[in-house]
Amino acid sequence: MADVKDILGVPRGVAPALQQDAPKTKERMQRPAGMSREAFALLDGSHPIPPSHLAGDLNKKAALSGLKQKRKLSSKGLSTYQLRPFSNPARKDSLTLQHWVKCFKDAAGKLREADEVYPFAKFNKQLYIFKYDDDEWDNVLVKDPAWTREETDYLLELCELFDLRFLIIADRYACPKGVHRSMEDIKARYYAVARQLLVGREGTEDSVANNVLVKHPFNLTHERERKRGLEMSVNRTPQQEAEENTILEQAAQIQAARKAEQAQLQAQRKAAAPPPPAPTAATPAPARPLLAAPSAPLPEAATPAAIPDQAPSGQSSLFTVDVAPANSLKPGVYARGRHTQEVATAQLNRVTGGQRAQKLVDTTMSELGVPGPPAVPTRATCGAYLALRAEVIAMLEMRKTLQHRQAGEGGPGSDSRGRRAAKGKAPARYETEDIPAAKRPRTSKKFSDE
Repeated sequence: MADVKDILGVPRGVAPALQQDAPKTKERMQRPAGMSREAFALLDGSHPIPPSHLAGDLNKKAALSGLKQKRKLSSKGLSTYQLRPFSNPARKDSLTLQHWVKCFKDAAGKLREADEVYPFAKFNKQLYIFKYDDDEWDNVLVKDPAWTREETDYLLELCELFDLRFLIIADRYACPKGVHRSMEDIKARYYAVARQLLVGREGTEDSVANNVLVKHPFNLTHERERKRGLEMSVNRTPQQEAEENTILEQAAQIQAARKAEQAQLQAQRKAAAPPPPAPTAATPAPARPLLAAPSAPLPEAATPAAIPDQAPSGQSSLFTVDVAPANSLKPGVYARGRHTQEVATAQLNRVTGGQRAQKLVDTTMSELGVPGPPAVPTRATCGAYLALRAEVIAMLEMRKTLQHRQAGEGGPGSDSRGRRAAKGKAPARYETEDIPAAKRPRTSKKFSDE
């Protein structure tokens, strides 16, 4: 029995029913050193103590000393700031000021001065101002009666002083021996002198053709008109702006009405056109619908209407692939000859049959005496050229359709035997009556008895 208790883990000499579990004592969590009582009261089983506070026998100072890192000393030495005088090389006067400079002290206590160059002197960027000497004034520059040399020298000095800020130059311009100058006159004079000096020093204008002063010369008249228009735009009253908006809205309505009229006119044209004849179910279709009887008169060819040189009011003077007014183009300026070539290319792209069919269209046009677009691309000539190409393409398509019909029906005057031979089929047994017996194919006895 004792062995069984040992196996089951039951103490010997005590009955299982009378055995009671000993009360478990819950270990009380101790407040770590260095943690306040309020912070410790917030902790429970779901919030364990952070590892940083688990410093058993260490005090607070010893625990925090390991979190600090010792500052690394610079190889230049201990840094210190000293008050030193300095001068700006961008200034032409001898002005001397003082500022705090970062210096370094070595182990022996000796100060090492920092760089003497003023660090902000590199930001002093100056523009290149064109200047002339006596020889260039006499031989290169074109004399302007409205400007003397004293006024021109004074202008170049102000341009150099204020870095071509013409607003400031016009405000400060007060030549003792000159007259009042506007900013446009000042700009025109400086850029004229700069352009003449640039071309004169290089020798020819072609050598400096890509320079901005030569490629885009200053236009005094355009500048004045631009500022006048800008001033008028700024000085507009609310009533004038409302009137302009009303005019723009009316123009948009007129354009929309014109588009609606064009769409209605095209719909009326389609409705007025006779519908194509459709074969009825009761009437059987003839064997060869594309071959007319010799006595049947041929329909007269429709002569296209002449295209006027001037487009009607509200219509575009260019044409589409269908030789209709291209009213859907975006507003702008178009070269008629180039647009006609693009439309002709689009017509060719609609031809079925690949490059061979497209080449056939060009060959037919050459045979008709029109190898290419018109040399003088007027509205009438371009419209007639595109209409002729459209008719040639339609003719070739009809010819191709006729050939396919004739090939499918075996051609004129052919019977069922000819059609079967054209398709590569052998003649039937009942069609061998005219063939000699020696040349007839052999048949089995079963079929011969029949």
